[in-house]
Amino acid sequence: MRDRGFSVPDNEFERGLRRRTVLKGAAWSVPVIAVASAVPRAAASVPVDPCIAVPTGTFYVTGGALMEDGAAGVPASSNGLFGTGWTPPQESTQNPDGTWSQTNYAVDPEPASWWQTGGASPSTEVGFLSLDDNDNSDGSSGEPSVVTGVLTYEVTAGTPYTFAFPIYASADYLGCQYLSIDISGPGVEEPGAVQGYFGNPAITDVPEGVDAYPHFSETQSPEVTFTPTSSGTLTFTYTFTVAHVTGGERKNADLFVKAPLLTNCG
Repeated sequence: MRDRGFSVPDNEFERGLRRRTVLKGAAWSVPVIAVASAVPRAAASVPVDPCIAVPTGTFYVTGGALMEDGAAGVPASSNGLFGTGWTPPQESTQNPDGTWSQTNYAVDPEPASWWQTGGASPSTEVGFLSLDDNDNSDGSSGEPSVVTGVLTYEVTAGTPYTFAFPIYASADYLGCQYLSIDISGPGVEEPGAVQGYFGNPAITDVPEGVDAYPHFSETQSPEVTFTPTSSGTLTFTYTFTVAHVTGGERKNADLFVKAPLLTNCG
């Protein structure tokens, strides 16, 4: 969902995510197609920064289909407004039949919204933006959408690492979205190192396995510290569960998670 207005607070970590701006007059006619198995959705190409983890290039959607407008069941392929994907954003491409295909990232909306002019700054920061909704329309399957993206970082045995995970959340009055971050690699196993949700459980079909997640605030930056026992590639797996919403506006809350940041980076 795209918001109908926003304001930008002065301090970045006091800036909660605002809902996306509505792009008025976008025509659509493409039927909804549910995703039944893991399907690669986007390849990411990002600048290399020695202090942050790097997206591996693909994210996957399983379960229910993602919708640009969950209440109406409008897929982003019908209007090009892909709100879920890697950041910084890039434009989608229109196909000869009038549908749209996602390129590498989430898409910049028009007119400008918070993520182009301020807030959590996904317009300039490497990370993953999860703004699209579950299919919450009448007659939908009710199956949650599960979005998975992977980032990597090369580590050295015996070196202590502390990574921060800046997380921004918006629209707590809408249905829930859940996040789990798993860390694995050479001598490091941290399943569920960071977990949480944003949204209203009272209007949400809460999926199994996420009901014990703590509630996120609008901004937070949890840290995880570990020392690998051998050198190699560390993997960070971001899993977003976009639950089915049965009440209210029948849309989902939004999450933006920046790439893991090495706090003791020299």
